[in-house]
Amino acid sequence: MSDLLRCPDCGHENPAGSTSCAACNFPLAGAPGAPVGAPRARRSDEAGVTGADPAGGPPVAPAIPRPSRPIRPRRPHPASNQALALWLTFGTLCALIVVAIAIKANVERASQPVEGSNETEQKRADEFRDALAKDSTNVDARVGLADVLFDTANWPEAIVQYRSAIHHDSTRVAALVDLGVCYYNLGDTAEAERLFQLALARDPHQPRALFNLGIVSEGRSDFEAALQYFHRALQSSPPEDMRQPITEGMQRVMKKLGKAAPPLPGGS
Repeated sequence: MSDLLRCPDCGHENPAGSTSCAACNFPLAGAPGAPVGAPRARRSDEAGVTGADPAGGPPVAPAIPRPSRPIRPRRPHPASNQALALWLTFGTLCALIVVAIAIKANVERASQPVEGSNETEQKRADEFRDALAKDSTNVDARVGLADVLFDTANWPEAIVQYRSAIHHDSTRVAALVDLGVCYYNLGDTAEAERLFQLALARDPHQPRALFNLGIVSEGRSDFEAALQYFHRALQSSPPEDMRQPITEGMQRVMKKLGKAAPPLPGGS
């Protein structure tokens, strides 16, 4: 057996038979070279107290605990795929709601009842609205819808449609005349006359524009002008359904003037 007893904790060589290390007070009982049968003293950290050695030896200094391994901080997780999926779902739902509202609005617009219309007029209005839902620049459909509204005395709604049609095609003289009639029926005679004159500037032989200017002139007691407009309207090859109203207009103003109507060109 060696005469020296090496401390297993700090490596200090102690005399044989030592019960604790002279350098670090580490208990040497049970270490190689320690006396056989000597109880191995527990370190103070094993006994849970600081002070006297449980084996009766000198006080044992508490062992300095070894530092623990640094705890690695948890890295923040990237944005959750679940949250992204929720946002995508929410966005899709919103888009579907918008589409559904748009479809509903189109359907309601296409089937909007026309006040005062009969079954045929309502069907025509629905067809025109359906065509406009597919192409809002369809002037023929716009004028057709305006005509239905005109025929059913829905003057304000007809004005909106006629104006839109003329905005897309300013050559629609008949639409200009009908627009003027709408204003006349709503009591705006000045705007009506302006539109009739505008139609006449684009087509000097427009019989309905001439006839309506005669009506406006008669309404403000300008019978000479009224008679001239009625006469020109009769010269302009009016449709058959206009001949009687023109003739009746001429007879009214002739009676108020107390004279015969002027002769038609060509001896007619």
